[in-house]
Amino acid sequence: MTRKHRLTYTALTLISGWLRKKTPAIQYRYAHKLAQLFYNHLVIRQKEARKNIAIAFPVYSETRRELILKNSYIFFIRNTMQFLSFPRSFQNADITVNGKEYLDEALAKKRGVILVTGHFGVWEIMLAWFGLNRYSMLAVGQKQKNSGADIFVNQLRENAWIKMIPRKSSLEFMYEALASNRILTLASDQDAKKRGIFVKFFSLPASTPKGAARFHLECGSPLIFVTCHLEKPNNHVLDILPVPADSNSNIETITQSFTLMLEKIITNYPEQYFWFHRRWKTKSPQTEST
Repeated sequence: MTRKHRLTYTALTLISGWLRKKTPAIQYRYAHKLAQLFYNHLVIRQKEARKNIAIAFPVYSETRRELILKNSYIFFIRNTMQFLSFPRSFQNADITVNGKEYLDEALAKKRGVILVTGHFGVWEIMLAWFGLNRYSMLAVGQKQKNSGADIFVNQLRENAWIKMIPRKSSLEFMYEALASNRILTLASDQDAKKRGIFVKFFSLPASTPKGAARFHLECGSPLIFVTCHLEKPNNHVLDILPVPADSNSNIETITQSFTLMLEKIITNYPEQYFWFHRRWKTKSPQTEST
């Protein structure tokens, strides 16, 4: 680990310890102040976020769309503080769980479960709920370029019994997890370039990862859609729903189904979606030919 990465690890550890001493209300006030700073001065991918929000909500006024952007800054800064405050923030969180029976029924089939989600809501609280309730979970995520940050983040997650593996890990490892009746968690809402399948996301073709549908079709593992959103300060709602599929389903229809499920909850809570991804970066062949 380089000196810079060691300093990152130390800084994150100190910030985490400091935040654990603050109440949720105080953290929320800090988030408001930092959000104003970031919105006005740290404009990384802000243009992309505005473009994405306009694609998703073309009938909204510019003022309304800008409010979604501003509130998303507040939400994700608060979300980050909440994660840095683990485990105290999870212990203090009020979590309502809907649909747990679908998950338990799926696990009873002994074929593993594919848990599909997106970069929406309080996903760290969501992952922690599964881990601390002793569900055997394997979550696929992006490895941080800064090794100090990567080690720190994984330590927090491992303390909540969440096992993370890098996005480019061997597929055999994932197949083995399903064969062992574990939960394989995939965030399937980022641009998948030419490797993805194009499905409609807010009426525009978006290249979407095939993995969740592929695992379901090849392994017979039940496919579950899950999100956790903030209903009101410190009140979280974790929703667990089966993804519709039958013997006629294929990669495209399955991927479209859970993408529409994600779109629906984003529409209800737009400020809780991470709009800064280049979601529609890859153009579909049909779009390119027009």
